[in-house]
Amino acid sequence: MYLLMKRGFFIFVSLLSILVAAVSCGSVRHASSDPLSGSQLDGYASDHFFREGIKQYNEGHYDAAMDLMSRSLDYDTASAATCYCLAQYYMSLQDRALLERYNGKARQLLERAVNLEPDNYWYRRLLAVSYLRQGRQADAIEQYEEISRRFPGRTDVLITLAGLYDDAGDYEKELRALERYGRLEDVADELKFQRFVCYLQLGELDSAYYESDNPSEVIVLLMNTTRDMIEKAETNLDKIRCRSLLDVVMNFCDVVSAHEPQLAEAYTQKSVGYFWMGQNEEALDVLSKGLRFVNTDKDRAMLYNLRGDYYHTLGETPKMYADYDSTLIYDPDNINVLNNYAYYLSVEGRDLKKALQMSARTLEAEPLNATYLDTYAWILFKMGRYSDALGYMEKALRYLDTDNPEIYEHYGDVLFMCGEKEKALENWHKAVQFNSTSPTLDKKIKQQKYLE
Repeated sequence: MYLLMKRGFFIFVSLLSILVAAVSCGSVRHASSDPLSGSQLDGYASDHFFREGIKQYNEGHYDAAMDLMSRSLDYDTASAATCYCLAQYYMSLQDRALLERYNGKARQLLERAVNLEPDNYWYRRLLAVSYLRQGRQADAIEQYEEISRRFPGRTDVLITLAGLYDDAGDYEKELRALERYGRLEDVADELKFQRFVCYLQLGELDSAYYESDNPSEVIVLLMNTTRDMIEKAETNLDKIRCRSLLDVVMNFCDVVSAHEPQLAEAYTQKSVGYFWMGQNEEALDVLSKGLRFVNTDKDRAMLYNLRGDYYHTLGETPKMYADYDSTLIYDPDNINVLNNYAYYLSVEGRDLKKALQMSARTLEAEPLNATYLDTYAWILFKMGRYSDALGYMEKALRYLDTDNPEIYEHYGDVLFMCGEKEKALENWHKAVQFNSTSPTLDKKIKQQKYLE
């Protein structure tokens, strides 16, 4: 669209120049006895080369257009339109070396055009683009601010300014640009998330809260984004920035809890942050606090479930089972907890009938889930029902959509107890290929037998 507007402008200028020239020529012919002054001749020459340059540009002869515009400028150095057109040609060069060579020249021409016609929007806009190309962000911002002052209705300039201030880390000025844009376009509500991010960066967390329509979703989004950044951080500086961002997100969780203490996500996500940092007691305390304030069974189940998972990671098995029991009181059909609970019981070799009943409920909900099929088969294995376990293991492998070393190891264990030693070794080797972390797998392969 921008190129079309420029092209339209050039055609308009060309037509206008032709009209002016025609009128001028009529006057000359009417007073043919009067000699032309040098300045008049220069003006005619400049207009002629300018018109020819526009014509060559519209026909796609850019080198010729550039040459003609240069000659036009030689005759009239105060022509803003010629400066602009010539600068535009320099900035559209395809050869990178030439483009870099003429960057400074293009900027100087545009600065001259702006000085000659300070109220021309297009001259200023292209000058700002020129500054950005040369990495002169402060100059570009100054130019865009001047454009927004002279042309207050140009909302596209305000959006550009907001982006530049964001890149520069000047969030207060970004907010002002967004507010002006929102008023002009009547889209203030659509800019709430951008304003939210600005307030978050400024540490104005209460203001950020009021800009968030759904604090629960926002907290989860922020924590997931932070987690991705932490996982990808390579340098120490990146890690420091990630830690700073994590602190901001966790502080925002506190602000949300202060305004809406019943929101479970504020507690779960803050506990996740603590757990990442190895502050296990703090993570557990946050969940315990949340259990005093949440007011739905679903949210209570969520907090008990997460705390049970933490206890499992910490090796506190009795507390894990207690929290899983509490989870199932508030959410009896939580199949993830049913599966994990059943599997952990089978690993310990205890309450196998209870474990089998729990696992059966997961298969009622998702009969083709490879993980749930593996759990059910493993419980049967622990009960000594090897042939039954084999059928479920084979079904689990049919529906396995990713390489799972634990399932292949289990399949090998079941095969061995069913008397198929060679196939057992084959699957144990597959588990190794898929990066198993089992402490007994190498011994099984070496000794060629099943080991607890």
